[in-house]
Amino acid sequence: MSEILTEQELMVISDASTRPTMLAWLQSNGIPYLVARSGWPRVHRKAIERALGVVPDEKPAKDFVFNFDGLK
Repeated sequence: MSEILTEQELMVISDASTRPTMLAWLQSNGIPYLVARSGWPRVHRKAIERALGVVPDEKPAKDFVFNFDGLK
C-alpha cells in the first residue's frame, strides 16, 4: 500500500469526482496536499488519518519500564 492516496481513494473519501471539487474539499477540511503535474492532488495517508482523528501511537508511554526479570 502506497503512503500517497490514489485518486480513486480520494474520490471515495471526499465524495468528489472532479479536481476542483476535490481541491475545495481538501482545503475546507484543512488537509495538506500537493498538486501533481496532472492537476490531481497528492495526499499522504497520514494527513487523512489525522483529519479523521486517528493518531498513531508511535511513542511508548513516558512511565514505561522494561522488565528483564524473565531473562534470568
